Amino acid sequence: MKGSLDKRDAPAARVLDEELRRSVTEASMARSRTTAEELEDLRLSYNISSSVLLRAPGPEERADDPPEGFVAIYEPVMQQGLRLPLHPFFREVLRDWNLAPCQITPSGWGPMVASYLLWIVADAGENLTLRKFESIY
Repeated sequence: MKGSLDKRDAPAARVLDEELRRSVTEASMARSRTTAEELEDLRLSYNISSSVLLRAPGPEERADDPPEGFVAIYEPVMQQGLRLPLHPFFREVLRDWNLAPCQITPSGWGPMVASYLLWIVADAGENLTLRKFESIY
């Protein structure tokens, strides 16, 4: 049958599966090398309010599992226009979609921010609701 594994291929498939699992585990366990100075540079570069606490993950923390009360934000997302603190509209989007900011790729944030800004510039005379946003996003 085309596309199925021959019994002789099973050990090779197991090895590939184990290598993939190990690669994913190693990637998820990668540690941040961000310094306090780099965090301050980010604050200045992206005009992040001093009311927003910035901190690099500790040695046992991972971006995919931040401590209670924290979220992971990657710099490329900031390069796409996301700003901190999060605008109430984007907090609503994330809450409705049940996502953390780092769960949307940088290339996903760009169009989201652009859609919101275009709505503001177009001065449609009404607030952009979540449902309207979803229809144009």
